[in-house]
Amino acid sequence: MTIFEYNDYKKFLKTWIEAQPKQGRGLVRRMAEHLRVSPTMMSHTLAGEKHFSFEAANDLAVFIGLDDSETEYLLLLVSHAKAGSFALRERFRKKIISEQKKAAEITKRVKADADLPNVAKTVFYSHWLYTGIRNMSACPDFQNIDDISKHLNLPRATVKKVVEFLVKNDLCIEKNGHLLPGPKQTHVGHQSPLVSRHHQNWRLQGFTKMIDAEDKNLFFTAPMSLSYETAEVIRQKIPGFIEDVIKLVRPSLSETVRCLNIDWFDY
Repeated sequence: MTIFEYNDYKKFLKTWIEAQPKQGRGLVRRMAEHLRVSPTMMSHTLAGEKHFSFEAANDLAVFIGLDDSETEYLLLLVSHAKAGSFALRERFRKKIISEQKKAAEITKRVKADADLPNVAKTVFYSHWLYTGIRNMSACPDFQNIDDISKHLNLPRATVKKVVEFLVKNDLCIEKNGHLLPGPKQTHVGHQSPLVSRHHQNWRLQGFTKMIDAEDKNLFFTAPMSLSYETAEVIRQKIPGFIEDVIKLVRPSLSETVRCLNIDWFDY
């Protein structure tokens, strides 16, 4: 689901809740805690005519994990719902239609230019080597099969098979004897059946690295007891940290390869 499919922000919120594990059981209470309101008030607002404030809507966007454009659209839907005159509602309605068209064009363009077919996705996320070698191809030291094979301590035939798949699906290209990242991109969403395998692949790889105990690696495990409020504060800080990491990584030179795994869960 995507928020741009909705004209009613309450319908989006209720659909999002129902789409979560266990049909969102307990989520309304957690959302209420995040907004520092009672669960009863939260339920009444979702079901009734009263609307969330812009501050509350912005906090809900953080709770759900919406990006900047999605958050702006959520606030636009709230503005439309709260508008006090027909003329103002009509202005917001036209803006909603405009934003929906833009989002549809972006989605269409990304899928046409970048996404992998489902069969290829299944192979790509079946083993960490596919994402690992594709990332390595961006580094000058790992732009041929022999160098990659030596660095990973893997048979050349194994690496060759992965490289052939990457090239065939435009995830990598061969240019002047060098292996380079290709024009295709791929992403596995949190609702995809492949996402668990993707996480497991890299965590298993992390387990093997724990044995090495190299100074350049860092592993942190801290089971703890804490308040619900503090737990939610920490949960909300993690996406911000990830955004900061991505902002640093994108403009940096490709010289080495790393994997970041973050686990934060209730037990």
